[in-house]
Amino acid sequence: MKKYLVVYDYGTGGLWWYIHAESAAAITSAFHDLEVFESPPPWWSDEMEKLTATKVYRLGEPLTDEVLARFKR
Repeated sequence: MKKYLVVYDYGTGGLWWYIHAESAAAITSAFHDLEVFESPPPWWSDEMEKLTATKVYRLGEPLTDEVLARFKR
């Protein structure tokens, strides 16, 4: 499994998580409205990494994040 960075972009900002999955396609099949990144974008800062580092999930395991769960297909 690989760790992917994902975002729900709501126009004026975004909600970010890391999801461990076999592929980006597996994530987009399991969740709607999320953009998947193979690696963090060039503008990704240490502060953003720090805030997102605690929001890590493994595809297929129960979701404890109610916001991320709203995007589940």
